[in-house]
Amino acid sequence: MAKDKKKNSKKEQVTEDLLDVARASLKKFRKVTREISRLSTGQKLVGGLALAAAGLTYLATLDSEATPAAAAPAVTPPSDTDKASAASAVAARPRRKSPKA
Repeated sequence: MAKDKKKNSKKEQVTEDLLDVARASLKKFRKVTREISRLSTGQKLVGGLALAAAGLTYLATLDSEATPAAAAPAVTPPSDTDKASAASAVAARPRRKSPKA
């Protein structure tokens, strides 16, 4: 066989059978658990703490992105002329049918 000719790869063979997909995922899971079982207890603890810290950091960044209202500047109270123009603007625009999420 020529050196430049590629052999058939298992990755190229995609099956839609549910049992084949389940078998492949279990095989990957067992491979990972075998690798984890080879680690020492200290390595497992340090890895678990690192994962927990990464998860907490991710959650903290999600919370800070979700609440930008805390960083908004203070609102000054409107004057009487602003109230009149705001009331006419509110009456002129159409109402939404559903609340904005």
